Amino acid sequence: MQRYRPFASVDVRHDYFADGGAHHLVFQPHAETAAFLRRFDMLLRADGRSLAISAPESQWQGIWSERMDGDEPRQLRFDVRSTDAVCAFYTGMVSSPAGVEDDGALPAPLLAVPAGASAPWAIIALPLDANGDFEAWTSSLGGTYRLCMHSRSTIWKYLLTGDWRGRALSIVDQRGEVAFTAPAEERLPNGQSALAVHSTTPIALRERPPQRFQLRDVTEAPERVLISRLPGATPQRLWRETVRGEPTSVSEIFVHS
Repeated sequence: MQRYRPFASVDVRHDYFADGGAHHLVFQPHAETAAFLRRFDMLLRADGRSLAISAPESQWQGIWSERMDGDEPRQLRFDVRSTDAVCAFYTGMVSSPAGVEDDGALPAPLLAVPAGASAPWAIIALPLDANGDFEAWTSSLGGTYRLCMHSRSTIWKYLLTGDWRGRALSIVDQRGEVAFTAPAEERLPNGQSALAVHSTTPIALRERPPQRFQLRDVTEAPERVLISRLPGATPQRLWRETVRGEPTSVSEIFVHS
């Protein structure tokens, strides 16, 4: 029975999710990488947020002997994709950390992603370090690489429907971090009238939005709180809209009286 040991791993973080880890990811090896993994009986394990590669100790010498790909160090290349249909709605960009993380994770080496609708979120290129000797190489195996996926930031647009007559409405951030425009009447595609209120700056989407926005009636003093905590934006209600003359990503949030 072959004894397997950790070869390398990739951990992906995503600040959209409450637990800080990515979800619903798949790691697809490129054809030459898949052939290399099969040749040396290497195993892959993925759980939607991380990839773990292990290799039998009996194959380490063979792997070391093929650490070069021509004149360049060999790379194990993987496309990072998502099975979540709305991943593109809540994900903005992908990057590697600037340096070694506090837990020792290294920045994941990335290749340029070609443009196109079918392009992956990232292409990871894990190097087979050609420096040093065999003993130093084997002792360095098992390291973790980190990849960071970042939430999309959008203008939040509250659409207040129903009967709000006789009230001067205002949306207020209890933390004082986000400002909102005054309500403006807008005609919806179904002909219904609504009051539209936009955030003046983009807000990062979150699985569990931490913001505490209130709807208040400011007709008289003291102000009256109508809704103590408005709902947050969801990825499914993402649109493109011209805001202050610029095409902008907008998250619509309906609030009924």
